[in-house]
Amino acid sequence: KLFAQVFFPSMGATVSTSLKHMEQGSLLQIDATGETEEGLQVGFTLAEMADMSENLLKSIGLTDAFAPIFYFVAHGSSSNNNPHYAAYDCGACSGRPGSVNSRVISYFLNKKEVRSELKNRGIVIPDATLFMGALHDTTRDEIVFYDEELLQGSLKELHLKNKATFNEALKNNAFERSRRFILINKNKQKNQVWEKVKLRSISLFEPRPELNHATNSLCIIGGKELTKGLFLDRRSFLNSYDYRKDPEGKYLAGIMGAAAPVCGGINLEYFFSRVDNLRLGAGTKLPHNVMGLIGVANGIDGDLRPGLPSQMIEVHEPVRLLMIVEQYPQVVEKVLHASAPLLEWFENEWIHLVVLHPDEKAFYVFKGKGFVALDLEPRLIQKTNDILDVIMKNHENMPVMMMEEVI
Repeated sequence: KLFAQVFFPSMGATVSTSLKHMEQGSLLQIDATGETEEGLQVGFTLAEMADMSENLLKSIGLTDAFAPIFYFVAHGSSSNNNPHYAAYDCGACSGRPGSVNSRVISYFLNKKEVRSELKNRGIVIPDATLFMGALHDTTRDEIVFYDEELLQGSLKELHLKNKATFNEALKNNAFERSRRFILINKNKQKNQVWEKVKLRSISLFEPRPELNHATNSLCIIGGKELTKGLFLDRRSFLNSYDYRKDPEGKYLAGIMGAAAPVCGGINLEYFFSRVDNLRLGAGTKLPHNVMGLIGVANGIDGDLRPGLPSQMIEVHEPVRLLMIVEQYPQVVEKVLHASAPLLEWFENEWIHLVVLHPDEKAFYVFKGKGFVALDLEPRLIQKTNDILDVIMKNHENMPVMMMEEVI
């Protein structure tokens, strides 16, 4: 049996997978019924649903032009024999997959009463629009969809077309990620590489099923047109935001209040673990034992390891996160000074903050207590019409490039 697990890995009971967190056809108690559990309310009231839905849609700038089907894609992973499995799931979900969240917010926005309340708040969602939850397994590059039975008529056909698009994207993503995996032959067809990537996720002896957030160095908060066609080498967190729909910075405060500790925390976790993996990281993961479900120790050592194992940071360059926000400097400054914990991140330069002025198209960098103009010299950016071909010839970090044909 051990021989079979090592040389012919397959999905089984020993594999930790995000798909086990919630069955596709499971029922969730989402509406509040007045029940409580340990003094806590079970489910959500209509007011809570409307508030959460409004905050989400306005914070990402989605208040009109809704597509027929809107997908909320959560993330999780699959891994075998891995004491750091929780680090492969969603940090915002306490180290679990985000599948439940994707279904819950979709339920909110499909509910007629919620849509009616959102209409009173200026967000009109067409009756024909359907929201659907999904889960992306980032190790295997597979996706599952929830509540597909809600699809009717033309939406069913559209969903099938979308599924084909998702699969092509997943295949390209696995192919792109594989350039960092030395043991995978990149000269094979995409489908073959994809299968090899899936096998890595369940291999008993594979210490690097994926490289997580390694090489992260940038966080961009702004419209998608800022990065359209840019190849950023998987190094950037991208947060949709429309400054035109947030003149007071109300929603930006929520975004930065989450992005600073989450993205900045992830970046520093990799930063310190890479700078001194023995003392600030965790050393090799191979002898790690889980201790009390709160941490790991090396073999029989009693000390809990404070950071990440060497297999997660080997390709990481230790730089502090650069956050770029598309908004007026005075609005961002107001947001920062309204929250002392948020201000600390940038005042102490744990995160470098640059603002792109929407009208001037000029950059301002945060220094001390305010913003100063940033003088940048124009630089030529390399262009390519086949980004996959370019990146597969290089194992190292790559510069920003412009893709003439967006994949």
